[in-house]
Amino acid sequence: MKIGIIGMGYWGKIILRNLIELGHSDIIVCEQREIDWSSIGSKFHVEKDYKKLECDKVFVLTPATTHYEICDHFLSKGVDVFCEKPLDQNIDRCKKLFELARKKNAVLFVDWLFSFNPAVHQIKSLIKQLGKPTNIIANRMNFGPERFDVNARWDLASHDVSIACFLLDENPESVKWLDFKRNAKSKQDDSVVGVLSFEQTCVQINASWSYNIKNRLYTIEFDEGFLYWDDSNKSIIFNSELINVSNESPLHISIKQFFLGESNNELTEKITKILNE
Repeated sequence: MKIGIIGMGYWGKIILRNLIELGHSDIIVCEQREIDWSSIGSKFHVEKDYKKLECDKVFVLTPATTHYEICDHFLSKGVDVFCEKPLDQNIDRCKKLFELARKKNAVLFVDWLFSFNPAVHQIKSLIKQLGKPTNIIANRMNFGPERFDVNARWDLASHDVSIACFLLDENPESVKWLDFKRNAKSKQDDSVVGVLSFEQTCVQINASWSYNIKNRLYTIEFDEGFLYWDDSNKSIIFNSELINVSNESPLHISIKQFFLGESNNELTEKITKILNE
């Protein structure tokens, strides 16, 4: 199986390292800039033009504005595509790509990483036992990396939308977003507050890449008490009791599911619609 990686920025290097960890070595990299291989530990063949890339499966890890064109090119050839989120900010273009994948018998998989996070799955199992929570407060605050192709809503809050949709397994009844700049020099709105109102649960999302303290704390309120999930230290506490969570890499799980042929069109369309509200 020949694997292509398009884009060797921050996430591209992480994907490459994880593919190596999973035992894959038949990899071609597509990148126009010079690559610092020191953080990878191995060096791979580089092709500058993605249209000359010949592979069985491809990872698209480029700015969001380029996703549609690149995914369309490979899906048209019947190549399975793993695309960094967001697939596209236009829901109709997302639907077109998934329909193209279906026609060409190819896989289109969008990297909604937290839907494969063992902690999120552990929380969902608790929700099945305890019932829907009344409130969720989701914090995703850190200092960088700043993006220039999409704002904090699409970059950071999209993760929390995916988590809420996965945990609650329903569509919100109403959605409100406030995008703003904490840093006046930011190229995009670097911060966002969102409120998603579900039938029984209110989800408040706070996200920023211009925040000097890393904060990845979820507070989930049930009738029976509070659950705290700190993704920074991989811990879940419910009513003072520490809950064990698998330490398996969510990205490893995600890549494996892609190779098994999983698609996530329904989740992608749902998240894209909510982010456009």
